[in-house]
Amino acid sequence: MASKRIYKRKTDVYPNKSFYEGRINLNKLGIPIGWYYKEEGKRSKWRILNAGLIQIGITNHVLGMCPNRKEIFLGRDGKLWRYKNVLLPTPVPDVLGCDREELNAWADACAREVIDRLTPGNEASVSERSQYRYRKIVQALVNQRILDSAAIGYECTALTFAQGISVEWTAHDLLFPRHATIRHATLVALVLALEADKAAQLIELAALIEMRIPFVSREAALSIYQQACSLLARLCPQWWNQGYTCRWELVGDIDRIFRAQYIRMIEDAWDNGTQFETVGGIAIRNLINSEPEE
Repeated sequence: MASKRIYKRKTDVYPNKSFYEGRINLNKLGIPIGWYYKEEGKRSKWRILNAGLIQIGITNHVLGMCPNRKEIFLGRDGKLWRYKNVLLPTPVPDVLGCDREELNAWADACAREVIDRLTPGNEASVSERSQYRYRKIVQALVNQRILDSAAIGYECTALTFAQGISVEWTAHDLLFPRHATIRHATLVALVLALEADKAAQLIELAALIEMRIPFVSREAALSIYQQACSLLARLCPQWWNQGYTCRWELVGDIDRIFRAQYIRMIEDAWDNGTQFETVGGIAIRNLINSEPEE
């Protein structure tokens, strides 16, 4: 049925089934997300690869690239299309045989070229400076925690903190995110166990860069961090006791801890026959009203 819905619309770009149904992991760069059809010699079908997320205006899009071609493809909500009348200056390099680090470099280079082509010059310049400032702040906070850890005899690196957030993260994911987001800032603040004021500043900056609208004030950012701390403290008492020296390889990363809680909330909704948001509110209220274990 999904395949029929995909090909019902007559166009030159079609998403694959995984992308259309929202089952694809967009953090995996270089994987296929669709097909581009164009008669060119004997070949008429070109594979579109995932180059990660890019922000155009206030909206995030999935960036798709065809190796050895200049077309730009964007996706959102299971839809995929070609950005018409704009081409890249040079063909996209092939990624066959590339490792994860090389894929990151390939995707970042593609994103920069696309943003330069689609975004007004002044906006692109301001956005790039903002992203650079955010990354430098994150690097400074991580380096300070490495020094703090060494002062008490605990050896760690940026990779240690990155894998505390997710075992799939590298130091590059922690220190050089393509886009600053509230999610990234909150996770960084949690794994570094930042003081409330520093965490609120980081989250406020990330929110401004991500939304490009000053929705999130310092007070709202502080509330986000305090809520996140309350939940993590109850789900992972070791973090509550040990802070930035928590042994994540023993207790599991933050992503796994929160993902497990999310699954429990979904299952409770099914088992009780209640709305998901209602069960979510009950679960959060119960966690907040309980005391962290010492």
